Amino acid sequence: MTSANALTRWSNPTIAVVSTLLALYVGYKVVAKRQKRIEPLPTSPLLLDHFQFVNVNGKHLRTVHIPHELGPTVPLLVFIHGVGGQLEQFERQIEYFSLSTHILAIDLCGYGASDVPDSFEDYTSDAYAEDIATLIRRYKSDETVLICHSYGCTIGTHLYHKLTSTEETASSSSEPTEPTETISVKAVVMICPKAVVSEHDTKMREQLLKTPNWAIELARKLDRMGGAHSKSVNRLLHSSASEELRLKQLQWNTASRTTVLKRVTAGLRWPTKQEFQGIQSPLLLMTGEDDHVCPSPNVELLYKWCSETNPRVGTPFIIPRAGHIAMLENWELVTPIISSFLVKDCGLTTMDPAWQITKKAQLESKWSLKNTEKWLRTPCISTAIGKGNRKFRAMKVLRQTDPDHSPLIFLAKYPEIGLIVDISLDEPPYMTTDFEDTRITYTKLPTVSKIPPSREDVDRFIRHCNACWTAKPGFEIAVHCHYGFNRTGFMICSYLIEELQYTVADALHQFEVARPPRGIRHDHFKGELYLRYEPPIQLKSSAEAVSKVETRIN
Repeated sequence: MTSANALTRWSNPTIAVVSTLLALYVGYKVVAKRQKRIEPLPTSPLLLDHFQFVNVNGKHLRTVHIPHELGPTVPLLVFIHGVGGQLEQFERQIEYFSLSTHILAIDLCGYGASDVPDSFEDYTSDAYAEDIATLIRRYKSDETVLICHSYGCTIGTHLYHKLTSTEETASSSSEPTEPTETISVKAVVMICPKAVVSEHDTKMREQLLKTPNWAIELARKLDRMGGAHSKSVNRLLHSSASEELRLKQLQWNTASRTTVLKRVTAGLRWPTKQEFQGIQSPLLLMTGEDDHVCPSPNVELLYKWCSETNPRVGTPFIIPRAGHIAMLENWELVTPIISSFLVKDCGLTTMDPAWQITKKAQLESKWSLKNTEKWLRTPCISTAIGKGNRKFRAMKVLRQTDPDHSPLIFLAKYPEIGLIVDISLDEPPYMTTDFEDTRITYTKLPTVSKIPPSREDVDRFIRHCNACWTAKPGFEIAVHCHYGFNRTGFMICSYLIEELQYTVADALHQFEVARPPRGIRHDHFKGELYLRYEPPIQLKSSAEAVSKVETRIN
């Protein structure tokens, strides 16, 4: 056979296919070689201390179970991640809520450090729901809350019906079956949910299942080129996301297996409108303002559907400076929104940090041996906080006979301070008359311990401070509650935000630097600052806008 005949036998289409495959293979090898190894980032110490592997329906799943000392008094919060995720994506919420309630978080089958079985049946939406239901029944609580993200909202919807229905258990014997025990689901939280699968989604799903694994792997590696600032990461995060979070997201994207993605895709069963509407517990919906994976029309549609049958569906929140991983990108706001929803809207008052701290405080005197030792260890006073001629000093309460922090010592040590604002509720353990006929003006503006000061408290504080600086320009104002961290920090930060135009983050940072070791200590005080001064947007859908939602989704 001549060369010409051989070339003829190899038609142009064949040459093109072979060339393409060869180019893809070479490209795959080049990209694989150039891909930098991603060093694992440190995991939260709390998660590390509570990681455990449990056998669930024949699989070993990594879980975090943190029981709370209050036992049945508080609910169980169950965290469910989405496709490509793992339980560590809820680390901020787990750290916050573990102080006040029971926690259960799971690496779904095929993700994180959990088993990766070969069977497609282990990756269906219903199988995932059954795995979590098994764990919830194992760690049974009188009240359960489901906190779901992305595809986890789909699983959570199926799980809700599985837990609350009395469907009969399957049995291979001829004996009559018994209904399963129902679980009380007190509330459902959906973060960045997807309402429906569009026609485009369906075609992409079918194409994914037909595409060879090696081709998907190559596409994913190319997508991750650029590392923490690659398309793979940018697709999920807001442009303002920190470098640390970007590296974490890159790590999670890389850890997600193509084989698992295909199995999950094959077993996906999206809830129907009726199944979403079947959720009768209080429902909280939120999404990131820059979520390109599940844009805001999804929560609009879910709100439209569910509010028709459930009067306890709150208006959805749009989280600023957040993409698809809103619970980590803007956790400072997402977490207090969830806390406020559970405590105020769902009546779970026993998990309110303020309630719990107050209960504990009632069991001991403010000046018990333990608290006296804590007071003695606390630094007396902060460095200056503020701008120009308006500067604060945060301090612990003075004591009349203390050798380092009494009225007479205070007068001698701090000539720059001309005013003291006492925001504690109790009578001070020092003689305020010691400041009479001195440069120090003492004022009592009482607030309740363990609870963030009210708006009225803050308004009164701001008016008083401004009047003080008008009367005594140039002097610093010392503020104290008991230790000078929480209520004191809240008041000072509120002034910085309202009067000196600080952001919440900047005010908290300024106070933390000036008042070590960590500034405001109670997270619910910080959360209240974000809710009060940088609240999220809530959807205000008109009838016309709502009617367009389903079209926009598709």
